[in-house]
Amino acid sequence: MPVIPKINSFLLCDYIIQEHRTGKKSLIGIFHNIVAGKFPFAHPSLFIYANLSDAQGIYDFEMKLIDLESQAVIGHGRIPKIEISDRLKPVEIAMNIRQLVFPNPGKYEFQLFANAELVECRDLWVTEPRKPEDTGAGLADN
Repeated sequence: MPVIPKINSFLLCDYIIQEHRTGKKSLIGIFHNIVAGKFPFAHPSLFIYANLSDAQGIYDFEMKLIDLESQAVIGHGRIPKIEISDRLKPVEIAMNIRQLVFPNPGKYEFQLFANAELVECRDLWVTEPRKPEDTGAGLADN
């Protein structure tokens, strides 16, 4: 049975660009919240990046997005099984998820599973835009 990997980083971003020659990845637009104008809100695309270590064996990685208010799974993705041979070598995985529909503003959670074992979670807040009166704009100095 493969060991549960250690997660060094687990990030949400707009894009991941991989440099062809070196294989280096650039994460563009790292975020932890989304501002939506109306609900339900369809987010066109986002990427999930994880850097792992202390892994060896064959892994089936799965991602779930959970609405924490209702506990409903609103997004799901898998990557093909991978074999990791060197426990000391870091491994990067990335997933592009398209057309996520957020039913309401609130707190959501991305959950990363390795061989059906939960290994990491990342919160995502989906909010409505602030109204001008919420920002303190236009208040006179005393």
